Amino acid sequence: MKEITLQKLHFYGRHLAELFCTEYRVVDTQERCFVGEHRDEAYLFAPYCQNKNCVLLNNCLYGCHEAYRWGGKYIFYCPESFIFIASSVSDDNGELAGGLVLGPIIMGELDDIMELYQNPEIRKDIMSISNLSTENVNHIAELMAGLTEGISGVSHSLLGGITFKQENFLKSLYETQTPDDPARVPVYPIETEKELQLLIKNGDKNGAQLLLNDLLGKIYILSEFDVSLIKIRTIELLSVLSRAAIDAGADINEIMWFNTGCIPEMQKCNTIEELSVWITGVMHRFISYSFDFSSVKHSDTVYKVIDYIRRNYYQKMTLDSIAKYVNFSKTYLSRIFKEETGENISSYINKVRVERAKILLADQNVPLVDVANLTGFEDQSYFTKVFKSVTGVSPKKYKENRKKLS
Repeated sequence: MKEITLQKLHFYGRHLAELFCTEYRVVDTQERCFVGEHRDEAYLFAPYCQNKNCVLLNNCLYGCHEAYRWGGKYIFYCPESFIFIASSVSDDNGELAGGLVLGPIIMGELDDIMELYQNPEIRKDIMSISNLSTENVNHIAELMAGLTEGISGVSHSLLGGITFKQENFLKSLYETQTPDDPARVPVYPIETEKELQLLIKNGDKNGAQLLLNDLLGKIYILSEFDVSLIKIRTIELLSVLSRAAIDAGADINEIMWFNTGCIPEMQKCNTIEELSVWITGVMHRFISYSFDFSSVKHSDTVYKVIDYIRRNYYQKMTLDSIAKYVNFSKTYLSRIFKEETGENISSYINKVRVERAKILLADQNVPLVDVANLTGFEDQSYFTKVFKSVTGVSPKKYKENRKKLS
């Protein structure tokens, strides 16, 4: 990024951090690093972070990439359930150059966060984190998006809007660019594709990167350095990578967006030199999306689900409606939720509802017969069954015990 851009990001970042009692980071997404006074804190999150896989730099890179995708701003959960706000910064060509990230912030009920931590020292640190309403967090995100748009001089609205499907583009590309002689269009060995799929499925980042480099070399040689043929072979390679990532559990919508965003960029390349720079960058970004950002993305999605359940526990909720809310498939969402929390979604919904029911049962002014309906249970008998399985006593007994204590 330009020096003047960095100076402005730090200048306004410090003001935002002071105003909202939190921290800020300036991120260079092309160099994959923090810039300025926080440069050496890539693997530092906070003293109270209990997640050994939580890497602050990866969190911030993920946020900036998503902000670039969604109109210049993105609010996301880190693996420790704290909120961060990212705003992207573009270069003169409208490409992602970096971003400004603000956080950590607590959004919503402080008790929901505190119950995750039992250590008194850690709880004391958490109490110092700024606790803001959802509305205020959204206001900050809008301010940051306007700020970074003014700094870069490029409208965020010019960065997105890609809606066509990869397969449609691939079909038109072959119709217009495949030469008359099919012998000139080499194909990948099936063994190479299988090997790449296995490396990605097993999470072998270094092995996948080495194989990608080897495949890129073959693309150039087999295509006789013909730019049009290299583009076709690169599309094939992206398809291989996409299938491998989806088979490994990646979200199909995420991969589709990534590919359809890359292809128009590639079409702007007219020389071997331009294409080489583009291919190197896009393969690096794909590896980052497939490996570096996956855990952050999963945690972000899981905590969106948790937040959704906590806010809507009193309504009827199904796995279908929750999956639609986060734009994931039911199967994929169920798997990552179980991996992140150790329990399935339905069990978590019941646990949240029981916790809310305990609060209502402690209030002697709330009739027992109303508690089930107020906490989203279908009927009284099912409510009693779930409540007893979680607490060990019936709702009636719990209410009596609370009355005696009061």
